[in-house]
Amino acid sequence: MEYVKKIAEKISVQSPDFSSCINMVKHDFKITGIDTTVRLHYLKFDGNKKPMVKALADTLYAYIIDYCLSAKNRDETLTTRQSTLLTKEARSLFRHPKVTDESPDKTGEAGETLLYFLMEAVLKAPQIVSKMELKTNHKDEVKGSDGIHARWNSDTEIVDFYFGESKLYMKVSDALTSALKSINDFHDIKMYEHEFSMVTKHFKYADEEVKREISNLFVNGNPGPNVRVNHACLIGYDYNGYEDVFSEPQNKIKEMFELDFLENSSNLVKQLQKKLDGFEKKHLAFDVFFLPFPSVVEFRNAFNEALD
Repeated sequence: MEYVKKIAEKISVQSPDFSSCINMVKHDFKITGIDTTVRLHYLKFDGNKKPMVKALADTLYAYIIDYCLSAKNRDETLTTRQSTLLTKEARSLFRHPKVTDESPDKTGEAGETLLYFLMEAVLKAPQIVSKMELKTNHKDEVKGSDGIHARWNSDTEIVDFYFGESKLYMKVSDALTSALKSINDFHDIKMYEHEFSMVTKHFKYADEEVKREISNLFVNGNPGPNVRVNHACLIGYDYNGYEDVFSEPQNKIKEMFELDFLENSSNLVKQLQKKLDGFEKKHLAFDVFFLPFPSVVEFRNAFNEALD
């Protein structure tokens, strides 16, 4: 495992880019009965007391080369011309339709890109397969999970594999229900076997030593003794708390928002606990990112506008 232990060196997302537009809230909420970490995040406010939706969308756009295209297929340091051409290529892989409440975005690409961003910045788990570039038609959906990431866990001394599941809904309960159903189906049809095979066939980096060690972690498409299967879930939803604190003084907004968010999150965790109580596959591990938006439609449109 000599080389896999260094896999964090493959992370593309820079911590300052994450912390420039997203805050993390400390809490003591716990989930029982299944290995689950609850993560509470929210959008920072700009100097005019507006949540930084557009700033986040533009930041995600800055990473579309890293998100969409394998590092092994491009130079480590790009010239301006190469960067322009690769950005054009990456943009062409997105469908980016116009989003409204009456015509919702069925592609989920904004949420999937955001989840990639969170898994690299927060979990320190680099993306190991660029699934977007495997599409044969930009109108196609990416099958399976919403992302494949991995990291070396120095505490357990095993490799944590993360399969992403991104759900952006107006109601948090709908997002949770949809996420757990997708994960349940993912295992019922043994999609993980296909995803593991993708890791060995389409490993993102030109590092044969790491690829070889990762390939040896699997036994006939199944995780071996040095692999733990995790699901990283992004639960995005509409939240009026951003608007509720607009009348507060600038220097009080963060404090007042977090107090309200923490109080609201108690109910979120109760909903999650209830749904996980009825979830049969207790052997899995979860990282659940709760991230409220003033409007998920606004965020999706901001991301699509950045692409355009």
